[in-house]
Amino acid sequence: MPALTDFPKLAAFLVALLFALASHAQPAGRKGMGGGRADATQEKRPGEESAALSRDTVERRDHAINTSGLEAAFPEGHACQPIACTFASPTRYDGSRRPNDRNGGLHGGIDLSLGEGTPLLAVADGEVIALGEGGRMEGNFLWLRHSPEDTGLPYWVFNKYQHLSALPTLKVGDRVKVGQVIGPSGATGTVGGYYGAAGYPHLHLSTFFGPSGEYEVKGMFASMVSGKDALLDDSLILYLRDFRNLSDVRKLPEARRSVCPAIVSEDGSIVPLGSKTVWPVACKRK
Repeated sequence: MPALTDFPKLAAFLVALLFALASHAQPAGRKGMGGGRADATQEKRPGEESAALSRDTVERRDHAINTSGLEAAFPEGHACQPIACTFASPTRYDGSRRPNDRNGGLHGGIDLSLGEGTPLLAVADGEVIALGEGGRMEGNFLWLRHSPEDTGLPYWVFNKYQHLSALPTLKVGDRVKVGQVIGPSGATGTVGGYYGAAGYPHLHLSTFFGPSGEYEVKGMFASMVSGKDALLDDSLILYLRDFRNLSDVRKLPEARRSVCPAIVSEDGSIVPLGSKTVWPVACKRK
């Protein structure tokens, strides 16, 4: 029988062995350990190459984000939820400074301040590729993948909806239509810390643009989709046309920086009719 003084060493050895076995059993790109449900495809998915963003011209995935200078202007006669915090903003919706632990202190998406349970809409036709319960700063999330045919844009798009009040009833592999309700807004992932006990109900929408539909699901909660050579950028680019490269956005003259998203009206109709991309929440008539 081992001496009492040997038990700490034995326990440490067993813990190290268990971690080694777990690492071997879960290679990179597989669903990680963590609380909550996370439905996700783990393998890479092949996708059609887009001529719009060649691998030779695309920057690295971890490129420094910067402001696009784009602003949203909505159709006359409709009141739409504005952006509370823009892409690459160094401050939150209330003007407070963001921490430096993500994206160098710059906002990695757009925020829309919404009441709990506001229906969130698919910004375009697409496919559900991941959903689940994330941790702090994420909450309940949903990932959609959109092909160039879905959006009319010359690149593949990956959209992540965060802080949903409940998990969507959708499943990985489901197809959604533009303007379809995909889940309710909420404050999950924001409770505690800066936002306090009640959290801050809003939609955080992150958008990635890439040359192909290939992707890999990563992260402890399977909450990170890595599109092959995809770049994080301003969601308002979804509503631009006639661009062949993301870098062209920041070369736009001031007169062309006003973006006019199509919207879904209270009666469910899309304005203008036939638009392939819409604002992520419905708008009210004035």
